[in-house]
Amino acid sequence: MATRKVKADFHNHLRTSSRLADSDFNRAVDIAECRLGSGGTFGMINFDDKRYEKFIGFKGYNRDYIGENKNAIYIPGKDILIVKGQEVPTQQGHLLILGLGYDEHIKQNQTLEDTIKESRDKEATIILDHPFCKIACGAGEFLRKRENHNLLKYIDALEVHNGEVSLFPPSNIKAKIFYNSISTYNVGAISTSDGHSFYELGTSWTEIDEIDRDKGKFLESLRKSVQETKYSKRENSASLVGALEHGIYVKFTIPFLSKIGLSRLFDTERPLQ
Repeated sequence: MATRKVKADFHNHLRTSSRLADSDFNRAVDIAECRLGSGGTFGMINFDDKRYEKFIGFKGYNRDYIGENKNAIYIPGKDILIVKGQEVPTQQGHLLILGLGYDEHIKQNQTLEDTIKESRDKEATIILDHPFCKIACGAGEFLRKRENHNLLKYIDALEVHNGEVSLFPPSNIKAKIFYNSISTYNVGAISTSDGHSFYELGTSWTEIDEIDRDKGKFLESLRKSVQETKYSKRENSASLVGALEHGIYVKFTIPFLSKIGLSRLFDTERPLQ
């Protein structure tokens, strides 16, 4: 029987802040079902926080835990899969790590090589996200140097389209050119929203082979599905607005709230490093 093809948006934060509410669970699942359809898959991505761990504990639709340590959850009533991930700052740029276990975190600000090694030790899937966006700390320029090409054999996929980087079109163009130049490596090509809002969820997506939800096969199937994705389709009408909104929060709103003593509005649980 042929493997089912499903739509996946692996890079989502849902909000700039990690302050989420119970109602956000069903809301996100409903949006994913609408935009990604049956079998739709999205990544719930931590960034120096525990938003995935909070999210899967909220009230809402019945769910099944996937993997050896809640590496993902499946909502059978909606046929939606949610994969845990972490966006990890390294000394050379960011990496997107998928499939980590519950309360499992990659140490930040290591070298790119050490981050890859730690991620591999945890059997996670490694994606080079927004590789040529300087504002978003992409690692593409580092990996483009020939002396660093040996690290590409450990990268499972490259974001050839990132919705929030649409504000800087050359960044996504450079990502596609770089991807085409490394065709000898077994690296997939994915499109994601990198959304920090609900209206971005599922607006940029990639068609993938459905991931095996069997407990012992999930991590291997996730990596294989990501690696073998060579064609990306995108729909990103909401991305420019989302990118502007996120930028304003980061550059202006959060610093202003900190100055007037309201930084607690963006407080979050930090993982132990």
